[in-house]
Amino acid sequence: AVALAQTLATVRGGSTVACADLAEIGGSLADRVGVPPTEGRDVVGLLAAHTDAAATIRPSALSRYMTRQPSGEDIVAGRRGAESGLSYDDAAKLADILAQHRDILVADTGNNPLAGSWQWAISAADVLVIPAPLRFDAASSAERLLQHLSATGSDVLNRTIVVVTDGPGDAPIVEHDAVEAFCEYAVPVLRMPFEPLFASGERIVPARLRPATTTSLTVIAATVVELMTAAR
Repeated sequence: AVALAQTLATVRGGSTVACADLAEIGGSLADRVGVPPTEGRDVVGLLAAHTDAAATIRPSALSRYMTRQPSGEDIVAGRRGAESGLSYDDAAKLADILAQHRDILVADTGNNPLAGSWQWAISAADVLVIPAPLRFDAASSAERLLQHLSATGSDVLNRTIVVVTDGPGDAPIVEHDAVEAFCEYAVPVLRMPFEPLFASGERIVPARLRPATTTSLTVIAATVVELMTAAR
């Protein structure tokens, strides 16, 4: 999510892309971005300050709860320390607020299909990007998600991308069977080569990414935009 937002912002220009942590109880987005957010610049603060999502919000007021990154995108940290998880309505409200001044929202969700924020993302997404590490458990999890979307008749399946990723401990032997399974659902399968910065858990800085990673991110971003345009 971090790298995709960086790539889109680099191509489209600053102040057009927002990246928000919509994990149910707050994920690791704030720990991976180049410029970490300070206290209060998060989903909780933004939702608390703007109780009426339909009200017009000044850019200066919105910027108090976002953190600008070197590539020009703004990030909204997750719901850490909150008394309750991020609900469907919370996620929808956050998206409505951000839409007043941003063109694209990259939403980083958790993996719990029962979480309200996850359910909102599946229902509202123009494009769904599923990273699938080359491990039996991860590949099976991604396949089950595709199976679920297919069984429920979700039209987002027509705008879904699977990104096969390489990492420490991954098994290349998994790739053939996994990709074959993904292709049965007629979704594009793209590849992300091994990237030490991703694997180490460090902050993701574009200048430190390998050239092959940057190239792959550009292809992924282009595919996202194509599917987004078709959805619109």
